Amino acid sequence: MPVQPAVLAPVTRFADRAYLAWAAVAIAYAIAFLQRVSPQSVSLSFMADFETDAAGVAMLASSYFWGYTLMQIPAGLLVDRYGVKRVVLASMAASSLGSAAFALSPNLLDVFAARLVIACGDALMFTALLKLVAQSFADERFGVMSGISQVSGYVGGVIATTPLAAAVTGFGWRACFLVIACVGLVNLAFAKLALKPDPDSHSNKTLRGVLAAARQSLAHMANWGCAMTFASHFAVVTTLSGVWGIPMVAHFFGISPSAAATPLLAFMIGNAAGSIFLGHAADRAAAALDTALIRICLLRMVLIAMLLPPIAHALGLVYVTIVFTVLGLVAGGTVPLVLKCTKRLYTTDLIGVGASVNTTAAGIFAGLAQPVIGFAMLAAGRFGAGDAAQGAAVIGDAGYTTLIALLLLMSLPGIAGPLMMRRKLIVGT
Repeated sequence: MPVQPAVLAPVTRFADRAYLAWAAVAIAYAIAFLQRVSPQSVSLSFMADFETDAAGVAMLASSYFWGYTLMQIPAGLLVDRYGVKRVVLASMAASSLGSAAFALSPNLLDVFAARLVIACGDALMFTALLKLVAQSFADERFGVMSGISQVSGYVGGVIATTPLAAAVTGFGWRACFLVIACVGLVNLAFAKLALKPDPDSHSNKTLRGVLAAARQSLAHMANWGCAMTFASHFAVVTTLSGVWGIPMVAHFFGISPSAAATPLLAFMIGNAAGSIFLGHAADRAAAALDTALIRICLLRMVLIAMLLPPIAHALGLVYVTIVFTVLGLVAGGTVPLVLKCTKRLYTTDLIGVGASVNTTAAGIFAGLAQPVIGFAMLAAGRFGAGDAAQGAAVIGDAGYTTLIALLLLMSLPGIAGPLMMRRKLIVGT
């Protein structure tokens, strides 16, 4: 009996340290998610500060997607070869320094470079977080901790809506991102203490091997379908909820960005709930994943169409908030379905490659789409206004109608993708 406390104490200390380490990386992932969807909360102030228009905001969003995409293929390899601690600390440093540089940027070129650095750091966070969960928790806790890890990102998304918009209104966007940089540096110090030293890596993986596996996977049409499905979902949802959601609502009802952030806050809460509760429903859809993905894509398209300016003006802010809430539930439920397809198509051995291919395709699609969306909204707004005025006001109802139309077009690969996967999914059942 006297030996029992001595045995339990180290186990308890190990468990406590595991949760502390997880918390440090989860906070970093929340900051990364905040960075991804923050343009919508700063866009109006950003346009006024740099005397730019929708094209400038599109560049702000596009730069993040390109940096995020560039780091996706090597993300898993870097974590495997160099360990969680070294990768996380380097990523946190890049994100924090990039945030400070963004806050101090004197021109749009520096803004692009700073956001590119932020994205390169943030891109590794979720991969490192999943690796840490796998190393630190028993198999029976992996599912729960992975789900909570995903929700930690949505917490950052929630902060990027009403709280960030209110802070930007009160203190300015530059001060807000300096604070974010400082929080990141404090978390960096916390992570350095909480994370265990990385063991020596004996992995025989090489970047050439990962790229070869990726090239081989792209020889299968079904895998292209999976990438198209996720890319469509990611680009559409992120463009609406992370770039133009708050400016659009603010324009519809003539309210401040902080007040307009309420529907987007509801979206993020719905996203978290959907990822948890609809994830369980995804297990029951395992025998008909293609059909489930098509239906959920069609539902997402209907909800986006319900945000057209004439409908929003007629039915009011409460209606728009409800639509964003349901859209969040749908978006949260989409990801588990795509992950199930990825695992079935690539098998457990190559699921990392599958995730990299999907995320890279999503980043490229979203990055290419942003300038097109920005210029199209600007052109439509100027045509609708009947003059050559510049700035946010020129977007108007015509510009946001164009946004909705483009989002619906971008959703079409989400219907074609499951059809391309159908045969292989049935064979693998």
